[in-house]
Amino acid sequence: MTEGKSIAVIGAGIFGLSLAIALRDRNYEVTVFDRSQYDANGYDPTADDVQAASADHNKIFRASYGKEIHYQRLALESRGAWVSEDEKRGSTGQDDGSNNGLFVNSGMLRIQPFDHLATLEKETLANMQRDGLRDTQFVKSDLADCERADKLGWKDKILNFRIPDSESTYEAVLDSLAGFVRCSNACAHYQKVAAGKGVKFHFGPQEGAVDYLVKVKSDIEPGKDKVTGLKTKDGVVHDADAVVVAAGSFSTQILPDLSYHLESSAGSLATFKIDKSNTELWDKYSPERFPVMTWKSTPRAPLWKRYRETPEGLVKIGYRGVKWTNFQPAPKDTPFTQDGQWSVPLPVEECSLLPEPALYAIKQFVSIFLPEFDSTPFFSTKLCWYTDSLDNSFVVSTYFLPLQDIRVDLILNQIDHVPTYAEKSVFVCTGGSGHGAKFLPVLGKHAADIFEYGDQSSSFMRPFWRWRPDAPRRNGLEEGPGGPRNISHN
Repeated sequence: MTEGKSIAVIGAGIFGLSLAIALRDRNYEVTVFDRSQYDANGYDPTADDVQAASADHNKIFRASYGKEIHYQRLALESRGAWVSEDEKRGSTGQDDGSNNGLFVNSGMLRIQPFDHLATLEKETLANMQRDGLRDTQFVKSDLADCERADKLGWKDKILNFRIPDSESTYEAVLDSLAGFVRCSNACAHYQKVAAGKGVKFHFGPQEGAVDYLVKVKSDIEPGKDKVTGLKTKDGVVHDADAVVVAAGSFSTQILPDLSYHLESSAGSLATFKIDKSNTELWDKYSPERFPVMTWKSTPRAPLWKRYRETPEGLVKIGYRGVKWTNFQPAPKDTPFTQDGQWSVPLPVEECSLLPEPALYAIKQFVSIFLPEFDSTPFFSTKLCWYTDSLDNSFVVSTYFLPLQDIRVDLILNQIDHVPTYAEKSVFVCTGGSGHGAKFLPVLGKHAADIFEYGDQSSSFMRPFWRWRPDAPRRNGLEEGPGGPRNISHN
């Protein structure tokens, strides 16, 4: 029975909102805490206290994941939920009025770094074929695909871009299932949905910010602590049967036990603003006429994301070729550090300037793909903080690891203390480096099932969403403070 059991969720972003709704649907008493004043600012990305990636203008929606067909299927499940939610809200998702859809099916043009398909694209097309969806993908060089795109009204979005200093053009695949999610609007919407279901919220730097987790010695599992709630910065203790840490790039600061598995890192965002009086550009870059674009300059180099125009006329470019870190001295009792340091988000007031390598890369992209803006100053720039995991999969796990489950060499060489929490009293739901936004409507349902049933969960994501004590520290997390991504060196 779950009736009456209380859950405290730390974080009112994508993960926190989605899981809070799903747990409330299972009759838990749920309270969400967040240090940002989202009830007042409505998740506005330009608000002074907004720093989380969840409160971004928009995020790409895609189901293209190469060999990872489980993420393809999760994305398609989520797509159906987005469409259904927009239908309930009475919006088409294509207009620029005040009642914008949360999901915009603008399509996504996956531009290759050369004049042929890369391996990842071939794997994606094979999995689309496997799921009976190959006809939703249009390869630029495939005549049959282009003819089908023409019949279905997608051909004008299969754009040609010439490779610099070459007679060839970039190969590309247009994905007609894809588009973008209006992320900040979606969070504001689902926060209201959660509140309407009875989820309680505490926002702000005092009553919403967590000071520490409250622990007692467990009578059931000797030698382990049980978390019984949390204390907020205003001095109030909030009792809970379990605590969920879903705080994105701030998760390690709340639960230092995550320091080996997660790292805070920043992507570089820049926007241009189109004046509505410039009807030529306004029409050209509307969602009806122009797709989201992604591009890698070389097979292993920067992933570019060119997001669609917002109702205010913003054209957004996101650069994740370098995931910036900010290494600072870690608390003495942090289980895992690198040279006594760990990466944490910069203060919000220091996030408006981009490192020079990011500016150079974005301008290079603009010169090739958005030439109308080549000499235009940016309207805004921002570092957006994400959470990188060891392998870009989410960390979704009840935290009750026995000491012997951690590799001995890590205990001896890297970690001073491996905390263990008894009676499944702490649940972690974070990681994934910004991938979570597209899954908001369904992510919580899968996570809640794992919360309740662990390895007996019916979620097809369970094999991939789990605590990974033996995973090697890679995906850039092995670099440490001496690595080239450390923004504190710039």
